[in-house]
Amino acid sequence: MLRGLLITLAMVVWSANGWAKEINYQAHVEGMVCAFCAYSVSKKIGSLPGVDAESVDVDLKTGRVDFKANRQVSQKSLEAVFTESGFRLDKLSEVEAPSSNGQSPGKLPLMLDMKLSSLDTDRFEAVFEVLGNIAAGSPSRLVIEAPGSLEGSLLKPVLMGRKQVMKVRFRPVDAESIHLKLYLR
Repeated sequence: MLRGLLITLAMVVWSANGWAKEINYQAHVEGMVCAFCAYSVSKKIGSLPGVDAESVDVDLKTGRVDFKANRQVSQKSLEAVFTESGFRLDKLSEVEAPSSNGQSPGKLPLMLDMKLSSLDTDRFEAVFEVLGNIAAGSPSRLVIEAPGSLEGSLLKPVLMGRKQVMKVRFRPVDAESIHLKLYLR
């Protein structure tokens, strides 16, 4: 009897993640003027507990930010990530799930997979600029895996000065190389 109760309890706890509700949010963020601003906002929101970082979608022209979370996100917690950034959260609301209109960013086909064996970012700045042009000119997602210390020097030629928002995800890794993956629709 006790064994059956323990097994049932273990199954309930184990399957609790399946019960987690996905909440869709829409926020309005003021102060964004370029693609680097949009990247910064996306990164800050994606770092909140429970937020699906891959779901953060920023519309630079309107300041609208859509994202998903597996737990409640309060306006206060979202405002806190912007306290020293120059951005201001105007509003946050829960919304109905958006209708799917094509492939999700996680399902885009891989178009370019490049591994650079050097960490000399100056040497490859032209490559990063070209990737930024491609990513800004089409629906895409760029994933960069490199040591965390290189984030700024890698993203600067990709994002700076651009008025188009692109999906860019920087993943810090403990490696002596730079790995670039570009997904296009």
